[in-house]
Amino acid sequence: MIVDDATYLDGIRLDTSRPAGGGSFRWTGLLDPSRRELLDKVEHFRFNDFALEDAVTTHQRPKIDQFAEHTFIVVRTVAYVGPGRPLNIGDLCLFVTDSSIVSVRHGAAMPLATIRADLQSRPERLAKGPTAVVHEIIDRLVDQYIDVGDRIARDVRAIEDSVFDDDVPAVPQELYAVKRELIEFRRAVAPMLEPLTELASGSVAHVDSGFRFDFSDVRDHLLRVLDQVEALDRIMDAALQANLALITVKQNEDMRKISAWAGMAAVPTMIAGVYGMNFENMPELRSEWGYFVVVGLMAGITLSLHRLFRRNKWL
Repeated sequence: MIVDDATYLDGIRLDTSRPAGGGSFRWTGLLDPSRRELLDKVEHFRFNDFALEDAVTTHQRPKIDQFAEHTFIVVRTVAYVGPGRPLNIGDLCLFVTDSSIVSVRHGAAMPLATIRADLQSRPERLAKGPTAVVHEIIDRLVDQYIDVGDRIARDVRAIEDSVFDDDVPAVPQELYAVKRELIEFRRAVAPMLEPLTELASGSVAHVDSGFRFDFSDVRDHLLRVLDQVEALDRIMDAALQANLALITVKQNEDMRKISAWAGMAAVPTMIAGVYGMNFENMPELRSEWGYFVVVGLMAGITLSLHRLFRRNKWL
């Protein structure tokens, strides 16, 4: 479906959506189109068939493909959902020419309506053409990465506190959920470095080289996000290892307790087993106090073992 379609002249939106020309440019926004819908909407453009195929295929890797008629840019959108929950990841494809831009969005992670509205409120910025739109979109995208990274950092700190604040292991499912969240984020963000490096070099066709410093600034922000992701990943690895060690220690403590109780239970079991053999010549067998002596012996040995295990912190 078409979300919006407009022609701009000197940064001012025109009433008609006629093809761009005479210093104006056209911005068409599409949401989750099929191949047929996309072809119907861009039939007057000369877009490459491979780029059109990529534009309707989700889960594309961020990249820049340069063709004679246009430049094709793919980026990944990311939205935070909740602690330990999978991220909302989508795709955004941009067809850029000297006088037009077509945005094809998959998923609801980053609506472009607010970006269009903000640019329309700044005609002097929008008057710089399609490259201004590309920069604004990618700048907002990296800002979104920063926000998602900060939210994931809070999740990691919560996990870190739950692991290191006491001797009780954290729930493994919670650790792995945050770890998966971090892996998904890195998989979406890390490949953006290459396209941004190309844009910052000023060598991308149909993208104004005068914006190379603007893209370079966005690239610096992305690098900070990647540094944050690496640091969080190391913290999560340490938390996982520490939690595993706590689980192992807890299991060893449980095994010591089980072994101690089994050792104490073995004493009366052994003595009772011997007297259960019904031999005639056994100590205290015919004594009036024999039963009480044997029971007292069992209790004494058991209590001694209990004190020994308590002293050695097995119980």
